[in-house]
Amino acid sequence: MVTSYDRVAYPTALFPRTHPGRMAVAARLAGLEPAPLERARVLEIAGGDCLNLIAFAAAYPHSDCHGFDLAETAIARGQSLIAGAGLGNAHLVVDDILEAHRRYPARSFDYVIAHGIYAWVPPGVREAIMSLIDHVLAERGVAIISYNAMPGGHVRLIMRDMLLEAIGDETEPDARMERARAFLQRYTELPTGDDALRAGLRTYAATMLDRNPAVLFHDELGEEFHPQSLTDVIRAAERSGMRYLSDVAHRRFFDGFLDDDAEGQASTSVEADEQVRHVAQLEDYAVTRFFRYSTFVRREQPIDRRIDPMRIADLWATWDMTRNPDGSFQADKDVIEIQVPEIAERITALTPELPQRIPVRRIAQTIEELRALLVIFGQGYLRLHPDPGPMIALPGERPQTSPLARAMLARGDRLVCRLDHKFLSIEQPDLRALLLAADGTRTLAELQAGEHGIAADQVAAALAAACGKALLCA
Repeated sequence: MVTSYDRVAYPTALFPRTHPGRMAVAARLAGLEPAPLERARVLEIAGGDCLNLIAFAAAYPHSDCHGFDLAETAIARGQSLIAGAGLGNAHLVVDDILEAHRRYPARSFDYVIAHGIYAWVPPGVREAIMSLIDHVLAERGVAIISYNAMPGGHVRLIMRDMLLEAIGDETEPDARMERARAFLQRYTELPTGDDALRAGLRTYAATMLDRNPAVLFHDELGEEFHPQSLTDVIRAAERSGMRYLSDVAHRRFFDGFLDDDAEGQASTSVEADEQVRHVAQLEDYAVTRFFRYSTFVRREQPIDRRIDPMRIADLWATWDMTRNPDGSFQADKDVIEIQVPEIAERITALTPELPQRIPVRRIAQTIEELRALLVIFGQGYLRLHPDPGPMIALPGERPQTSPLARAMLARGDRLVCRLDHKFLSIEQPDLRALLLAADGTRTLAELQAGEHGIAADQVAAALAAACGKALLCA
C-alpha cells in the first residue's frame, strides 16, 4: 500500500517533548512510580522513520524499543539507520493502527508515544489509537498523545479551507505544495488595515511559509485534519480505561495538578480530575492553545493532584540559564531573577558541569528550596529528569562516539543525534572523521596517531568537547 508519506517523505525529526523521561517526571510529580528508563519498554505509534524512538534506544541500550508505521519507505529508512548503528534493542515494522493490537501483547509497554497522528486521522482510527494504548500500556505505564488543540485549531482550519480552495483539483504533490505556497505568499502581501482577526490570520500564514513544504503538504493539506479540545481527548481516553495525568509541553507540566490556593477542595479523585480538566480547558480558550502534549495513565493509578516538593528531591536537573553580571540569569531572551540566593549561587557554580545532569539535592536542600526550584521548573527555565542519563563528562580509555551519531556521520548527515535527544550540526570534516574513528576499539594514543586532520595535541580536547555536546558514551 502506497501512502501519502511514501509519495512525500515527512522530514525526519526528534521530538524532545515526547521523551519517556518527561513522562516519567510527570508521573513522579503525581506520586506514581514509573518504570526506570534504562530498561524501559517503549512503543511509538505511527512514528514515520521513528528516529525519535531510535534516538532513545541509542541512549538507553538496555531498553526495548518498538515502532511501526504504515509508510513502507519511512520504516525502511529507520531500519537502515538501526542496522547502521548496530542497535539490537530497536525494532521497526510496517503495520496499521487498526491491526497493531494483534502484534503486541497486552500490558507490554511502559511508555507509549503517539505523536502527530491523533488529529490527522478519522474518528475510527482515533478510537483505535486509544484502544491500542489501553491494550499495550503496562500497569505503571505512561502514554503521551500530541495533537492540534482547540481553539487554535479553528485558525488552522480556516487556513486549511483557504489552501484547499486555492489548490483546487490538483493532485500532484509538488504542484499542490507550489500552489499552496503561492497563495500564502499573496495572502501575506495583501494591503494592511485589517481587523484583528485578519491580521492574525496573515501572521499565521507567514509562519506557514517558513515551514518545510513537506510539513505543509501533510499537516495542512492532508486528507484528514481534526483538531481536538483537551476535553475531547480526555473523554476519549476515559472511555478507553485511561486517566489524564498532565501535559509535558514547555511550561505545561502543572496542568494536571491543583494549586494550593485553588478554590474549593476536591474530595474525590473524580472531582480532582474534573477540576484540573476544567481549569486547563479554560486556559486553552484564554490563550488560544494550538497544540498539546497530553499524558495518560491507567484509570486505577492513584494520581495525587497536589505536588509534594519532596518528590523532586531524587531527580536530576539541567538548564540553559547563564548568570549576568548584575546577578540575574539569562534564559534565551528572558532575564529572570532567582529569589533564593542559595539556589542562585549553586546554579551558577554547577553550570560548568552541564550537559551532565545535576542531582536536585545539590541545588535545593530544604523543603523551601525544593518548592522554589519547582517554581523555576514550572516557569520552564529548568528541566527535570528521572535519572542521570547516558552522558559522560570525559572520554573513556577507548573513546566511543554514540553508535547512532556514528551511523549518521557515516551516511553523510549534517545533523546528528546527541545522547540528550537533541540535534547537533557537525560541519568540520576533520571532526567528523575523528568522531567516526572513535568507535570504542582505539585508545586515545591510537586516535592521536590517526589520519583525521586534527593535530595530535588537540585530539583529547576535541573529544572532551564532544563529551560536552553529549556525543560520547561509556
